[in-house]
Amino acid sequence: MNDNRFSCAAILLFWLAIPGLAQEPLPILFNQNFEGASLGRVEKLGDTTFRCYVEGQYDERGRNRQASWFYFRLDRVQGRDITLTLTDFIGEYNDKPGAVPVDAESFPMFSYNNRDWKHFPAMDWDNEKKEQTIRFKPEQDSIWIALQAPYTWSDLLKLLADLERSPHAVVEVIGKTAQNRDLHQVTVTNPKVPEVGKKTVWLQARQHAWESGTSFVMEGALRWVVSDDAKARALRDKVIFKFTPMLDPDGCATGKVRFNANGYDVNRHWNKVDLRHPELLRQMPEIWYAKKAILAHHAAQPIALMVNLHNTNTEFIDTEATDDASQAMFRKFFDTLVAQTHFDPTRKLGFRMNASSDANSLYREAKVPICLMELRTLKGPKLGRTVTYKDRLEYGAQLIRVMAETALEPK
Repeated sequence: MNDNRFSCAAILLFWLAIPGLAQEPLPILFNQNFEGASLGRVEKLGDTTFRCYVEGQYDERGRNRQASWFYFRLDRVQGRDITLTLTDFIGEYNDKPGAVPVDAESFPMFSYNNRDWKHFPAMDWDNEKKEQTIRFKPEQDSIWIALQAPYTWSDLLKLLADLERSPHAVVEVIGKTAQNRDLHQVTVTNPKVPEVGKKTVWLQARQHAWESGTSFVMEGALRWVVSDDAKARALRDKVIFKFTPMLDPDGCATGKVRFNANGYDVNRHWNKVDLRHPELLRQMPEIWYAKKAILAHHAAQPIALMVNLHNTNTEFIDTEATDDASQAMFRKFFDTLVAQTHFDPTRKLGFRMNASSDANSLYREAKVPICLMELRTLKGPKLGRTVTYKDRLEYGAQLIRVMAETALEPK
């Protein structure tokens, strides 16, 4: 019997060695069965050539389609010449059709382990069809592809677990999302120093699930502010640091773009969310609970400076603050970031004259000195290259330090 088994194996090897009789490669698999993944229809044009349609997301009215996120994995690809065309980016923004979130400089990213991400070195852009085409030969059998480095709900939970071991941090659940995930608030200060006389700074991120760059900034800020760095230790004596680290965990977990599970934009409607109305709590719990926490703290101990983080193709800061002291503070904040960090604004500090519906409306409602900060996703002059998630982590530490030092300066 042993001889028969040996003979069968030898015949199989001989058969595979005959030219033209070797097995064909298995079909390439598209996989999005993991956290934060998103991809629409895939059109097969050849064995290794595909057109991939970005899924996108609509608001509660079926309007404002946003196609700002894709994240998927290819399997069975090692050594094969792959061509992917990413398409269906055209959508609508603020009820104006024709919005396209990417352009000729929006190079997709790849990873072989879903942790270390790099930009593809080349990409063809069809400006008429608004399509990206990437050609590559993977070095491993699986490759993850995304618009930018992902940061998931699970990543945040790991970070929060680390923070809970710090004597300087308090992690709290302030509410539940539309899909019943926890909404967190983190407070960092020196508990041995009385809070009377301390300044409060507040950092908020991930109102839009696709803006994963803001979560890396948030992590960099949180890890630095609880660290043994001499400046961090000194600032904890004088400052209460508040963080709402992820306002749309549902979208971050399920691969959505900018609307909650009920279709509401988490960076709109802040001016309409009245904490006295339960229907607004049901529709937009993410805004409702965050707004409640912010206003409650501000009433008890005024917030000195709040930053609402976002990322897009450009980089800037806007505020609706109108009083002289707040405007002077934001000018100092803006100038310090430009001088001391890789913050590279594409325009001057913006003072909005018209009331908005986003989180900046907290100034008009309760005089919270808040600004919106957009961070560049593309190549910038100061860095001379496209920003990476490691740059974001470093910037987070710099940002929270500058926020605290700005708040402590005499008015």
